[in-house]
Amino acid sequence: MRTAAKTGYGETLHVKDFKRMIQGATFFFEREVDRINSLNVFPVPDGDTGTNMIMTLKAAAEGSNSYNGQSVGELSEVIASKALMGARGNSGVILSQILRGIARGLRRKEHISPVELSKAFQYGVVYAYKAVSKPVEGTILTVAREMARGIYYAVRKGDNLFESMEQAIKSGKKALDKTTDMLPALKEAGVVDAGGLGLLVFVEGCLFTLKRSLAEMLPYKNAALPESTASTLIRDIDSAEKLNLENPYCTEMIIKRKAKTLDGLKGKLSGYGSSLLVATDKNIAKIHIHTATPGLVLQTALEYGSLHDIKIENMHDQHQQTAAPSSFPVESAVILPGPDRQEVGETGIISVSFGEGFREIFLSLGTDEIVFGGQTMNPNVKDLLSAVENLPQDSAIILPNNKNIILVAEQVKDLSDKHVEVLETKTLPEGLAALLAYNPQHTLIDNVKAMKENLKPVTTGLVTYATRDAIIKGEEIKHGQYLGLANDEVITIEKKLEDAALNLAKNILAKKKDIITIFYGHDINRKDASVLAEAIKEDYPELEIELQYGGQPLYYYIFSVE
Repeated sequence: MRTAAKTGYGETLHVKDFKRMIQGATFFFEREVDRINSLNVFPVPDGDTGTNMIMTLKAAAEGSNSYNGQSVGELSEVIASKALMGARGNSGVILSQILRGIARGLRRKEHISPVELSKAFQYGVVYAYKAVSKPVEGTILTVAREMARGIYYAVRKGDNLFESMEQAIKSGKKALDKTTDMLPALKEAGVVDAGGLGLLVFVEGCLFTLKRSLAEMLPYKNAALPESTASTLIRDIDSAEKLNLENPYCTEMIIKRKAKTLDGLKGKLSGYGSSLLVATDKNIAKIHIHTATPGLVLQTALEYGSLHDIKIENMHDQHQQTAAPSSFPVESAVILPGPDRQEVGETGIISVSFGEGFREIFLSLGTDEIVFGGQTMNPNVKDLLSAVENLPQDSAIILPNNKNIILVAEQVKDLSDKHVEVLETKTLPEGLAALLAYNPQHTLIDNVKAMKENLKPVTTGLVTYATRDAIIKGEEIKHGQYLGLANDEVITIEKKLEDAALNLAKNILAKKKDIITIFYGHDINRKDASVLAEAIKEDYPELEIELQYGGQPLYYYIFSVE
């Protein structure tokens, strides 16, 4: 006999309820991912907030599905552990820390009462703030804090679990609305914080699922379902009958190349569905697509090589079985080991990189393991931890080479028995500069000190395209225009790629510099890159220019200036 039925509607949650809540909320969240991503302020290809959060939630849901015990405390610990290992990006790590704090609050609990939920959520906020070295208000942290406050006051009034969660959502919505005015970038773009919205959608999904899961056992079958915050910005999601997926099969795979090149793969797949991600590195491609014809996707992929880790999930079935989905596929990065080395130092080097050219350069400069990832395919904690554990050395230095991977890398320090240091390299050129100071004969501490010092003179320039319309510092940006960026600022907006690249180079070379290295990407041939180098040379005849193949997707050119 269930205690919930005895004590009243929404009074107590048991393991089965908690498990269904996490799994159902993950599906609830997944349908909002693209819209949450659309709130990202900077209109460039990047590791988007919604994508990183759903990957983190999928790992948590997979963990909940594997638990067969009867303790909510134990289940919450499993969920938190899996979420941490699957965490991607800053938003994913913060979400995993909220779940970790909740697990701390539910330790040794057999079920969840409103009071216990309130205390657990407060722990979640504390853990989330502690995870960030410099907490910023107007983000997911602000929304989490106000949600915890909402639960606290609701419980003090004597509200039951569902009423307390509803009050948390109301408080969170008020806080979310205020984020627009708390951060200048959000105010200029006229949007709320994407991470804060993601947290609200997750909690709304929890409540939505709980009411469905208990509806069969309680006389509240027609109780109103909570309105989704995302639905006010996006669409109404009310019942399984209203779901109409044009591309119901979530299809993922890895291709090990046999064809001469992987060029054209993305173009061929783009007509088969939506939410397409194609990440390539030398002889490997990682594919993710929502499609109505997975067979055609597989057939096309076979033209390029052998298929591995194939996963095809029917999202329509997942929706109808929200209460107990069988699995949640979790993407993982590809770990590419370096060549066998005659000289193995005290410290191993892990570099996050994308693009076959960059891979070869990082390996040649002393990297021991490459974790494939970057702008749109952020690796998770487990990927980086596995790379560290693969090293023969007892200490390691991680080069994230992306600002959205630094917090993920920091989590490895507490998970590994090895001595791990994370250098806050925010770009690939910064990672390369750090490596130039690495000496395998030196100690970990000496290497970290020297590598940090070598980062200081490096300026990075990026040439890419706008993924959506936006206004940045009063400048109107149209989808598809070419952008030149430096130090997280849009320097130039152009209709022609060549103009964007040349104007960006001139801007970052305005101050006296000695060397510029041009890394040209996957979509640029060497001839065009040479023309750009010659144009720069005309304006700066004393400048030393190096031309390297980076092979990176999405970013046509990456400049390293010293």
